[in-house]
Amino acid sequence: MKKVMLLITISIIVISSVFASGSLEEEKKGVTLKFWYTYGENEEAILLNEVIPMWEEANPDIKIDCVRQDGSQYHQMIVTSFGTGNSPDVARIEITKTAAYANQGGLTALSDYPEFNNLKKNFLEGPLSTNSFRGSYYGLPLDTNCKVAVVNTKILKDELNLDKVPTTMEEFIEKAKNRDKYSINVSGFGDWDLYPYFWLFGGVLTNEDFTKASGYFNSPQSVNAIKKMIELHDMGIFTIRDLDGSVDAWDGIESEYAMFFEGPWYNFNAKADLGIVPSLIPTYEGRSATVVGGENIAVFSTSKYQEEAWKFAQFMTSEKVQAAMLKSGQLPVLKDMVTSSAVLENPIWSVYMKQLESAKARIPSPYTGDIENVFKNCMTSIFVDSANVQDQMDKAAIELDQILSK
Repeated sequence: MKKVMLLITISIIVISSVFASGSLEEEKKGVTLKFWYTYGENEEAILLNEVIPMWEEANPDIKIDCVRQDGSQYHQMIVTSFGTGNSPDVARIEITKTAAYANQGGLTALSDYPEFNNLKKNFLEGPLSTNSFRGSYYGLPLDTNCKVAVVNTKILKDELNLDKVPTTMEEFIEKAKNRDKYSINVSGFGDWDLYPYFWLFGGVLTNEDFTKASGYFNSPQSVNAIKKMIELHDMGIFTIRDLDGSVDAWDGIESEYAMFFEGPWYNFNAKADLGIVPSLIPTYEGRSATVVGGENIAVFSTSKYQEEAWKFAQFMTSEKVQAAMLKSGQLPVLKDMVTSSAVLENPIWSVYMKQLESAKARIPSPYTGDIENVFKNCMTSIFVDSANVQDQMDKAAIELDQILSK
């Protein structure tokens, strides 16, 4: 009798295991990841017609529900989803919003995965750093951009006596001294506008992990960077549109400016007859610098399929996907692709990708708006009100520390 009962028990266990295994297999086959993004039509066409088929061929049991969202409402949609539980599994998000979403508990810390440390070595440092927040990384860089020097070579030759774009800012400044017009233009006092010049001339925002500004933002090298900009402005070389009422850079580069720094949105091919070309930003004291833009890909903490979403995020940053999306003008985030044939053969992409090697992130923080306001107020006091540079930067450093400690 005991033997019979034992056999019955074993049979029940075996049958239960089979059904449980089958149930898990069925659940696995039914996995669908919801992917939110704000790609434009060209990018979405490549995503749907090339990228997703590649994924589904390699992962037939994991479907991707691609949902294109309205860019103007996207941030609010994501924030609202945290409260309603209707977040996507994975999403393409703006780099300056990553820390804010992480701070709300909406994102998974991808650096907790064992593969992350090896994976991070593949990425350009500037784009990768935009995912950093309080010692963890809450996304992977997905696509990127930066500012390079947009140069009017005709003005360079005819008015500055330069046959080619100078490799150093020292040479450019020396030539521009002899010109009776502004040669460099920046729009205003915001971070996207002034950070590249601030860094180029030696300024430092914070320590490496973006937790402290005092001793960095108000350091002698940072104060000297601002003083260099003031010097160039006083010499009539460097103009700030919002201060001087000067012509906007996009118009002025076609008529009066020799150079300004901007992202890859100018139609260089259509303006080739004007002699306007992209170039690496000339170095100053041997260093180059620029500001990074772009989007990250993040896994949402409410996803039921964390492993699958993480796998998809890695797939979207793989070289084959990055190469496919490059065809739509989405610049890749991988170090190795700086020297890829597709990049080197393009006279525009090759410049931007090379410049990305010296790109820096705006401070990753949930309070990016507050940080920019501190910076803008500081610069306004200095440039508009002629306030003491050291005093204003000391004050701003304290305010930044307070924000970074939140």
